[in-house]
Amino acid sequence: TVTITDNDTPAMSVGDVTVAEDAGTASVAVSIDNPSSVDTVVSITTTDNSATNPDDYTTTTVTATIPAGQTTVDVSIPITDDTTGEPTEDFTVNGTVTSGNTSNTTDSGTVTITDNDTPAMSVGDVTVAEDAGTASVAVSIDNPSSVDTVVSITTTDNSATNPDDYTTTTVTATIPAGQTTVDVS
Repeated sequence: TVTITDNDTPAMSVGDVTVAEDAGTASVAVSIDNPSSVDTVVSITTTDNSATNPDDYTTTTVTATIPAGQTTVDVSIPITDDTTGEPTEDFTVNGTVTSGNTSNTTDSGTVTITDNDTPAMSVGDVTVAEDAGTASVAVSIDNPSSVDTVVSITTTDNSATNPDDYTTTTVTATIPAGQTTVDVS
């Protein structure tokens, strides 16, 4: 009897992918590095990191089957498009081999979501009477952010000058997360 041990046992991997928030889905590759003579079945689950379910994506638990003779399949994970400005976020896609012949039984990939709602900041224009005492200037973002927006405000002379017409002002304006405007006096 001659017993032959295989030297081509494939390694399984779960790919990393970066998608825009408005992409609809993230397509994650589940692969083996060389073909197998049998189907390779991988259980896929997602885990929150800075991206969370259901705010940023839909938790997904599926089975991915790489057919014998092939090396990859794609798993689709729904991405949530919102209207809030957010930093880049990510979540983990975990793969566990449940059937097949691989040199490893687990691997993980990362899905990175880039935001499509980054707010634009603006400082408002105001006209005030000289005897008003103060000018209230709106500092705004055009859509809410998931984090505080901190803006450094500094006045500069034009035809009005300091100290004859106004008092030079240097302040920090903080627009709280979820809000769009604050006033600076």
